[in-house]
Amino acid sequence: MTWVVVARKDFADARRSKALWGTTALFVLLSVGMALLYATVPAVRVDVGETSTLGYLTLLLAATSLFVSIAAIVVAAGSIARERDSGSAKLLLGFPHSRRDVVLGKLLGRTAVLGVALLVGLAATLVVVLVLFDSFSPVDYALFTLVTLLLVLVYVGIMVALSATTGSGGRAMAYGIGAFVALELLADLLPTTALFVVNGFSFASPETLPGWVAFLNVVTPTAAYTNALAWFLGDGSAAALALGGALGGPVPFYLTGWASVAVLLAWLVGPLALGYRAFARADL
Repeated sequence: MTWVVVARKDFADARRSKALWGTTALFVLLSVGMALLYATVPAVRVDVGETSTLGYLTLLLAATSLFVSIAAIVVAAGSIARERDSGSAKLLLGFPHSRRDVVLGKLLGRTAVLGVALLVGLAATLVVVLVLFDSFSPVDYALFTLVTLLLVLVYVGIMVALSATTGSGGRAMAYGIGAFVALELLADLLPTTALFVVNGFSFASPETLPGWVAFLNVVTPTAAYTNALAWFLGDGSAAALALGGALGGPVPFYLTGWASVAVLLAWLVGPLALGYRAFARADL
């Protein structure tokens, strides 16, 4: 499995370039800082009473998803494109590595960089949680960590896939920023815009929200991540509550946490398959 060799080299290169240390330091500051803020400033807490793991993770969730999406651009957008830009991709493929090995190796190596930053940050924050919080739930903390690691893998996968489509490092970075804008900013307009068109270009709101509109609200990586955590850390009705209870009746399968995990996996596999296809056909 030569993709393991590529992943190890990629991780070692990131460590030598200080990318690992910089990313880790930023997330430690973010996570520990928000834990201290949550524990000492009652105004930032939704649960005005005791400080809890769930309350803190709810506060941390949005900041973590934004950090992951931006850090993935920095860490992974140029992973393959810069190799092609500098000519080192030819040297890399001169060893017994296939182009599939390169894509998988870059995926795992860059995921390890961002994943280590996440784990170190959450481990450091655990000290604050245990000392200052009124209660601690190891299950909630572990679930948050696992689902966030999946988001890291997905976003790194998207950036590696984009990087595989071009031989220019600058263009790959532009693609990454464009993907961030589309997935994190413009995608929020998709459900409302689709409903506006289906309603005959009218903003009249239906009494019951159509299921497909509800699904569009949780179809992007960050939205699926948020919905999955709300489901697994909540009481099983979090998805319907997040959509304003407009669906009525029991929560359909496509709004459950497991469906959101499937959406995240689709975001991992789909872009990587397309990126690998483009890279496999590219003339280096």
